[in-house]
Amino acid sequence: MNYIFTNAHIFTLDKPEVSNFDSLLVESGKIKYLGSLSDCKSYARNHLEIIDLKGKALIPALTDCHTHFTDYAKKFIQLDLSDCRSIEDISKRMSIYRKSHSKLPDWVLGDGWDINIIDNPQKIRKELLDEFFPDIPVALYSKDFHSRWCNSLALKIAHITESTIDPKGGHIEKDSSGKLTGILQETASEWLDRFIIPPSKNETMQCLSQAQEKVHSYGLGTIHSMELPLPGEILEDFARQNKQLRIIRHFYQDELETMISRKRYSGEKDEWFQLGGLKLFADGSLGSQTAAIFSEYPNSPGFYGILRLSEEEMYHLILTALKHGFYTLIHCIGDRAVHLAINVISRVEQENLPGNLRNRLEHIQSIQKEDIPRLKNCTIGCSVQPIHIANDIPLINKYWQAIASDAYCFRSLIDAGMQLAFGSDAPIAPINPFYGIYSALKRKPNLNPKAETWFPEQCLNIWETLQGYTINAAKLAGIDDQAGTIIPGKNADLIVIEDFTKLPDEYWLDAESLLTMIAGEIVLNKLT
Repeated sequence: MNYIFTNAHIFTLDKPEVSNFDSLLVESGKIKYLGSLSDCKSYARNHLEIIDLKGKALIPALTDCHTHFTDYAKKFIQLDLSDCRSIEDISKRMSIYRKSHSKLPDWVLGDGWDINIIDNPQKIRKELLDEFFPDIPVALYSKDFHSRWCNSLALKIAHITESTIDPKGGHIEKDSSGKLTGILQETASEWLDRFIIPPSKNETMQCLSQAQEKVHSYGLGTIHSMELPLPGEILEDFARQNKQLRIIRHFYQDELETMISRKRYSGEKDEWFQLGGLKLFADGSLGSQTAAIFSEYPNSPGFYGILRLSEEEMYHLILTALKHGFYTLIHCIGDRAVHLAINVISRVEQENLPGNLRNRLEHIQSIQKEDIPRLKNCTIGCSVQPIHIANDIPLINKYWQAIASDAYCFRSLIDAGMQLAFGSDAPIAPINPFYGIYSALKRKPNLNPKAETWFPEQCLNIWETLQGYTINAAKLAGIDDQAGTIIPGKNADLIVIEDFTKLPDEYWLDAESLLTMIAGEIVLNKLT
């Protein structure tokens, strides 16, 4: 089917203004013509449907540049402790899960617990899990996915005992008497992956279908996802089978040799799937207090977070990746980790390797002011998550007071000449990009309109924000010739929303896509 959208406010997003034209012709999955209704009709070659948008806004479909999409999808079937604020809440949630499953999976998996908001955090211990699941292994990610809470059976299966030493870049938590608490951080958490039995492929595919339907309602047409090998393969199959969501999959360090041996490369793609790059971790997270910072953490004298890789290790990994056709994404949250990542990228770029692969930094949640021009001098992409501002303000005030003014300084980065691409980090934060838009515009704790704006001088305008989810995201992936703006010849990935220029910023808190089109196919329509 071909379409003409008419009576629309068309925001092409190659520039910050409404188009002079009110009609758009979509033909064979592409944007064919932008003009008047009569002109679009004259250019149309086949049978078509005319959709009157009655003054609503038409913009490019949005991109989320940083998710863990299969983990987000699995929340539909796994134990979800999100928003639990007390041990009683957690106990009730586990009891309901146990009673509602006549047959439990091989491992009870899930996420969402947040030690920063629980009333009795000292009770986040293996013994609580043992009460409800003495007979089955349990491994639950923290809200930020940088810690895992395990029961005794999971630790036993993973051969983790009181005498097990911390792996490099990780921590096995023990109490004052030297007994295991059940909390594993960073690389210690990842050690568990080789023992966990995940949901089956069929179960995961069903979850992905539900997740796809959900993100279409949020106007998302393209997803970047950081994936382990098995879920990554499932996601790749899903993208090619369903053909309603474009996927760019990134992989972790343990899979690099396999990717090289299979002669795969960054940018390998078809219409629905693209292989991305190597994901490395410079540090941990703010929520787990493992992000690497220059100033010590309050109440933890001499502790500055965890650097998971040294500068030399990261340098050699990035060079290896580049020589075999892969760019690298560096997770860096604390200002010390960001400084290290810039050091490494600066060294790598001095090698003058052939090719046009573009490395990128992920998160950049804090950066020293003197490092901003150094970052600008690197040929590197910047992928950040505005929604984290809303969630992290209380944590920054608690743990990062000394560097609060250096946190989430998006305005400073843009003013220095950098193009920011936006994402969510789902399921760590809500995947809804409209929340991210509001957070970038207003910088309110917990998205509360009545709260005071946090460092208002760092707020962005609506055009900078929308471009972060569209054209800048397309440039980050090297597909700006196909996506990111409404220009004839590009993919017909489009969404219809209310005309936001006539509404207060709070509109974004309740915004939804009224129509989502991917490759010229309407996959969601709430207009009729």
